[in-house]
Amino acid sequence: MSNGTLGLICAFSFVILEAGQAVFFGRVFQDYDSFLIGAAVFGFTALGALTWTGIRAADELRTAWGNGAALFGLNLSTAFVWIAYFFALQMIEPAVVFTIFSGLIPVAILVAWALGVPEASPLRNRTEGAGLLIIVIGVGYLAAITILGRSGFVRGDWTVALTGLLLTCISGASLAAMMIYSQRLNRLGVSPIAQYGLRFPLYVAVALAGASLGFDEKGPVDPGGLMIVVLIGFVIMAFPVFAMQKAISLMSTLTLAAITALGPLFVFLFQILEGRVDYAPATMTGLIIYFTGAILAAYGGAKSSDRSVVHT
Repeated sequence: MSNGTLGLICAFSFVILEAGQAVFFGRVFQDYDSFLIGAAVFGFTALGALTWTGIRAADELRTAWGNGAALFGLNLSTAFVWIAYFFALQMIEPAVVFTIFSGLIPVAILVAWALGVPEASPLRNRTEGAGLLIIVIGVGYLAAITILGRSGFVRGDWTVALTGLLLTCISGASLAAMMIYSQRLNRLGVSPIAQYGLRFPLYVAVALAGASLGFDEKGPVDPGGLMIVVLIGFVIMAFPVFAMQKAISLMSTLTLAAITALGPLFVFLFQILEGRVDYAPATMTGLIIYFTGAILAAYGGAKSSDRSVVHT
């Protein structure tokens, strides 16, 4: 199996599993502190990955420590992704947050390429370019209706909407930065499993602080129920993240970002299967525009995946 094919399998595994987790298992997590669950799931799995790497490939950990700037960037971007995303969800419509977040990842990769970042990558073909242009139009439309109060949910006035959109932009740009730092470490010989373990220490520390401060407190915690939720999280939270980590090592950052942009479409399709699609008309219009662009961009990116040059 070529790197391009395996990369596509990992990328689509991430997108589909993440969407399934959001739709079919979202309610399972609603009764528990999201910071506590995140700290437990990613803390334990990261510790396992680091232990495995320390035993089997300790030189990879030394390489990562020897490139402190990239390692710090990986940790900082990972923490910003989830913290900014969580607070954005409290302010504006979740469908808008997820869609703008997903659409800005390939846009941020293109901006990084224009600025000369070597791990970023340019457009590969016209199909991908047309798709990304339509994505930008869809994202702009969703941002506009949110500020104007036409979306399904804004917790406040236009200033709250704007703050939620800014946090969403920070989250999307941070995930693009995480991809770039991951590919930089990959080219230095740090494997995906080692990177998985190395990227979460700062996030876990921030998540534990958020849990202790009660940012998402849901009342008394049932230890038995929490343990079950954490075990479920190992499969539906940790595995998709590792699939993305593996995909980063196998394909260009823009191709992966274009495929990742399909996430909102799969969420929408899974919601149809579950029978609970309920969007404001203006939001639905923006999603249709976005879905059209995401399909074109992902198709263009997938066509070029086998020609992507990635050092592993």
